[in-house]
Amino acid sequence: MVATAYPDASEAARSVAAAGGNAIDAAIAAAWALAVCEPSASGLGGQTTMLIRLASGRTVVVDGHSRAPAAASRGAVSRAEQRLGYRASSVPTTPATLAYAQRRYGRLAPARVMEPARRLAEEGYAISALQRRQLRWCRAALASTEGGRRYLRPDGRPPRAGAVFRQPALGRAVRRMAEHGVEDFYLGAIADAIAADMRRHDGVLTGSDLAGLRAPTEREPLTATYRGLLVMTVPPPGGGTELLVGLKLLEQLAPDGALQGQDRWHACLADATLAAFRERERRPVHPDEWTDDLGAWLVSEERARELASSRGDDPGAAWGPSAEEAGETTHLCTADDEGNVVSLTQSIQSLFGAKVANEGYGFLYNNYLATCPRRRHPYRLRGLAPVRSNAAPTLVTEPAGPGHPGRPVLALGGAGSRRIVSALLHVLTGVIDRGLGLDEALSAPRVHARLNGRVWLEQPAASARLVEALARGFGGVDLRPRHSYAMGAVQAIELRDDGTMVGGADPRRDGAARALVRAGGPARAAA
Repeated sequence: MVATAYPDASEAARSVAAAGGNAIDAAIAAAWALAVCEPSASGLGGQTTMLIRLASGRTVVVDGHSRAPAAASRGAVSRAEQRLGYRASSVPTTPATLAYAQRRYGRLAPARVMEPARRLAEEGYAISALQRRQLRWCRAALASTEGGRRYLRPDGRPPRAGAVFRQPALGRAVRRMAEHGVEDFYLGAIADAIAADMRRHDGVLTGSDLAGLRAPTEREPLTATYRGLLVMTVPPPGGGTELLVGLKLLEQLAPDGALQGQDRWHACLADATLAAFRERERRPVHPDEWTDDLGAWLVSEERARELASSRGDDPGAAWGPSAEEAGETTHLCTADDEGNVVSLTQSIQSLFGAKVANEGYGFLYNNYLATCPRRRHPYRLRGLAPVRSNAAPTLVTEPAGPGHPGRPVLALGGAGSRRIVSALLHVLTGVIDRGLGLDEALSAPRVHARLNGRVWLEQPAASARLVEALARGFGGVDLRPRHSYAMGAVQAIELRDDGTMVGGADPRRDGAARALVRAGGPARAAA
């Protein structure tokens, strides 16, 4: 089974599975494809992190979070340059991370897994209505540079929905990496093109930054129990801590699991989301200083009780900036009947990243330096600073027992900056606490409490009673339409105890779930 944010990426996974690939091959094929057909969300110039559950029962995080260039500093990069342009990019890790995971855990040759992405780049794919809107939102910034203009028509307007968008320059990059390995991106012709592009546009990313990229790190997942199930996700600098803090707080707010009433469900989710992000602001942890003991304490019942008892202290107080970008990320899940499961998140940070593209090879640069504070902080802007993300690829399993590691139940992850966490809390509690089907949990209206004290609420959930309660407990309520793009997007796979799988894609974006069929026969799956 595969669930991705774009139908062509789901088809890429299906074609690789049909060629004999496992869930890891399928996930990597889909991720390469998304780097082509969802350029607003991810690409070769971004970063990728994934959680892999192997058939043996071992679960590992392949951490591809990136770091700032060596020359980055507050003096070298202005506040505005952190968000837009050639000086905003951290060192891209997506090619290295995808290649590492596929080589270590996949079955097929890398060139075969990259083939669907090459074809999508050279032959094109159809622009969706959502992509046209996204291009319209970012039209002015993209139109200001030669690299950005390639995403628009010659007259400077976004392509029409349904128009075939071809990227021959990006196709050349994918073809080079398929033929010469991803090392070309960091040490070869593509690396040279990136370095030259950065010199030409006064960027801070250099060839030395690319050549010095460390291999992706394998880490143990961050874990906590929720209603007797084991939830595994990624440690900092990802958003897994906030997700687990939110879940543990929900156990305190509704210890009997009483989240059946929709108003109570949304009120508890708003409380949990705000508390989780306030905790992150109170206790930011540098990934190099992260320990298993610290992680265990942050997501412990003891800490959750402390947060629950203090959540009423000035709940509407502003803890951060008033603005929250819609956020642009992509997520996918795959699973096969051998027992391999993948949950993968990748991003270029903002919508279309830094809004500038490599002129020779056609991929957008990320703007992850925007996540680095300019004040004293574990993630402050400086050379080799880790960049912060909300990525939280997640796996839920039954408890482990003697001789067995615990059967996977649900794989999921999301897109949408801080709404990743609130959206995942909705889907997890919708399935686990409320007994919703996966499609119902993905479709259900959402709430998101922001650090400035205000709450976003999708219109179908806006009962008079709930709006009044939220307005009283927070700084105010802003209503959003049904299935609002700004409320994040979740892709998920449910793994049932009878061996069948159900895939689901969030209706707020362009996603699609597909059953995977191998050369040896159909997987036991139902989309």
